[in-house]
Formats: sequence, structure tokens, C-alpha cells
Amino acid sequence: MRVLITRHASAAAKLAALVEAEGFDSLLEPLLDIKFNLQPIPLDGVQAFIVTSANGAAALAQSTDVRTLKVFAVGETTASFLEAEGFPEVSTAGGDVDALIELVAEFLSPDAGTLVHISGEHIAGDLVGALTAKGFSIQRTILYRAETPPALSDAAITALADHKIDVVLLFSHRTATTFANLVTQAGLDNALAFAAVICLSESVAQPIRKFNWQKLEIAETPDQRALLETLLALRDE
Repeated sequence: MRVLITRHASAAAKLAALVEAEGFDSLLEPLLDIKFNLQPIPLDGVQAFIVTSANGAAALAQSTDVRTLKVFAVGETTASFLEAEGFPEVSTAGGDVDALIELVAEFLSPDAGTLVHISGEHIAGDLVGALTAKGFSIQRTILYRAETPPALSDAAITALADHKIDVVLLFSHRTATTFANLVTQAGLDNALAFAAVICLSESVAQPIRKFNWQKLEIAETPDQRALLETLLALRDE
């Protein structure tokens, strides 16, 4: 089976190694290009960091030497990266932003200091608004942006047109939206009837439900491990 991996380049390469170790072929088609905008983070009166992506974790680790503050991470991949970078107290919400908001509200007090949300330019949901409504002071610090390509690569167009992609993997709502737009731009809507797609969550699936996929699957939980388990189960079918 041949898998189309749409993550940004560094994450795509790591994921390709994992799927190829399981016997899959892969084609890398990064639909996000991460551009870091690192800057010092003011920490006076700050009680904790909130990190909602692996890119945010990488940006935080490079932007400050401080490792004493608590960190609340959206998922296991983000948390594992932060722990490897020396942050000793990392709590994770299992890949769900709503659960992250509740986790922060449960273990932190609005009176204990400001929260710093490390993010990119584009974010899903309103974490800042939700925590502000709970009485917290929260500062959003943008340390990277994710740019999308103007078109699919020739390799991806050819592979989809020739029905040589068996499974497409989609990890974010923005990536899925970009994929949907570029597929239509390339005139490949009907080609997706010969491929399955696995999405990290229902939110990710929304932009691509309009296509007539051979099969559409959603990972049991919104994390890479569960998505890979779904891929293995699809192969076993």
C-alpha cells in the first residue's frame, strides 16, 4: 500500500520512517511549510505555558532557557518533545483542545499569574477566549507561521491521477482544507474514489467529506499513535 503523507517536511520524514517500517510505501507531500519567528518571551508574572502543537513546542524550547514553569500540552507528541527538551513538569490533554482548557482550569488558579499560549499564526478554536472566560489572564505569543503551497506537486498529481495512492493521511483542519482546494484545482476530485483517507479527528475530516472516497476513517483518539493503528487496521482488512 502507498501512503500520501501531508505533514510539514520534518514531521513527514519521521512519519514516513514509521509507516515504511510497517511495510508501506510513502509519498511525501508537505502541505505546510513551517517558518519560525523566534523571539524572547517575557516571563514576569507568568505561571505556566500552554502549547498546542509540536511546532509550538519546538519554538518554545528555542525561545527560552527557562525550564521551571509548568507546561500544559495538547497531546502526547507535543508533551514528549517538551520533556525531551528538559521541561520537567508537563501535563497533557490527550490531543483535545477542550480537554486542555479543562485541565488548565482544574490545576491552575487565575490568581497565580499569567498564562502564555505558544502558537502559530493560524489556530483552531478559541483557547484564549475560553480561558479568559474562566478568569485567567492569557497572552498569546506567535512564534511561527505555517505557509501552504500554491499547488500539488507533479509527483502527487501523477500518483493520484494514476490511482497509485492507497491512503491519504491528514492531521489538521488547515491541511485538509488545503488538500481539498488543491485536489479540486488539479481536477482530481474523482481520483479520490480510488483512495482511502484517515483523519486525526472529525474536525480534520470536515473539509474533505465532500469527496467520494473509497473509505474515510477517523482515528479513535486525536494523536499519531491512534492514526497509525487505524492505518494498520485498514491494511489488515
